[in-house]
Amino acid sequence: MIRLAPIARTFVKEGGKLFGSRASRVTTSEMKDIYTTIKSKLYPSIFSRMELSKALPSKPDHGDVDIVVEPATGNIDKALKSALGSAVEDYSINGNIHSVLYHSDKHDKSVHIDFLMASGEDYEPQLEYLSFNDFSGILGVLARRLGYSYSIEGFFKVYVDKSGRHHKILITKNLMDGLKIMGYGDVLHTYKDIQNADDIIKFISATPYFDSQDYVGQTMNHSDRKRVRAGRPTADYIRQHLIMLNKTRQNDDFEFYLKKLYPEKYAKLKQDEMEIENKALPPKGKYGGEWLLQNFNLKPGPIIGKVKKFWFDTYGQELDNVPEQELFDKTKQFLNTL
Repeated sequence: MIRLAPIARTFVKEGGKLFGSRASRVTTSEMKDIYTTIKSKLYPSIFSRMELSKALPSKPDHGDVDIVVEPATGNIDKALKSALGSAVEDYSINGNIHSVLYHSDKHDKSVHIDFLMASGEDYEPQLEYLSFNDFSGILGVLARRLGYSYSIEGFFKVYVDKSGRHHKILITKNLMDGLKIMGYGDVLHTYKDIQNADDIIKFISATPYFDSQDYVGQTMNHSDRKRVRAGRPTADYIRQHLIMLNKTRQNDDFEFYLKKLYPEKYAKLKQDEMEIENKALPPKGKYGGEWLLQNFNLKPGPIIGKVKKFWFDTYGQELDNVPEQELFDKTKQFLNTL
């Protein structure tokens, strides 16, 4: 019998939300007021840096409050509980996220607050990534199409070596530089003025790299579907309207702006790619090129790499755990699309 950890049991019991119905939604003004109250108790003694993530100004209310913080002390959970006292009704830790069910006496509400821990150069990308609610996840779908990763850790190149392995190569921790590399340099001044979902649609579609087809369901893998946060009204609205624009990509050189704007970063990237290739080894695991040649009428060549990329996009690190018949059927379907 599988035993769920306490946090997982609570998560399932309360419908997929950590604190479930115990947590109330808050208006933007309530959120800002609660943040101001909390900050007065935690900054700078417990957190040396502390900022409320930028929500869409048009969003009327919020299911939780995201605060990016840099710890100034150890034993954060103990320090938080001590500083906030009886207002802490529940507490959970998941990786770098400390979640608190906080009761605001002023607003007579219990609120889900996430404190996202980040230090040094990891602070700014985490803060920026959380801006404007669904923005970063939806933009991330386009980034993947271009061979990049726009993430909470920074902006990366996703490089596939000759053996089919994927490597994330850090280009910059500055996500604004990442947006320039993705072709948003001419409209970047409008980023800070984003107010609503329509502004997000206008911004994301402004790069010559944008293609509406990138957001059609059949072209998105499991990770993309998680990024666009299907089922959330605002996220669904943005995705549907990006598709309705029916725009096509105007530039297929996905490294054009990287070369033009950041030649030193581009040179470093090419050096890193070369080092990866020099160290590249044949992939180890249950499934590989030999398995493909044995099960399908294929010849060694680029098609092997395409299949391996399809495997990675579909199963990631879980490939070896996939039943052989399932992989055979999925691979056959994929080959029929080529």
